[in-house]
Amino acid sequence: MPTLPTPRFDHFYRHDELTTLLRSYAEAAPHLVQLQSLGKSWEGRDIWLLVLTNSATGAHADKPAFWVDGNIHAAELTASTACLYWLHQLVSGYGRDAQVTQLLDTRV
Repeated sequence: MPTLPTPRFDHFYRHDELTTLLRSYAEAAPHLVQLQSLGKSWEGRDIWLLVLTNSATGAHADKPAFWVDGNIHAAELTASTACLYWLHQLVSGYGRDAQVTQLLDTRV
């Protein structure tokens, strides 16, 4: 199984770097992370959606969800970094932190 990536929090990820990073999370933790494209941007690039939940405890469409977004506007660097931080804390904490584990077992 691939190693969980560690994002840099002092770096703005361009689309290709962000795509690689998100794919790395999905490959390292396929039971928790699913990468989907919502469609294409005006420039023809995928608009990524990351579904974060324990798929073994039920389908994501059947669980209560919480929506977080970042990278909506090019100059909103803090939102992107905050989303990556949150993603990393949840995925790396699963199975080690009881609250994170319960959250991802019961929510999306």
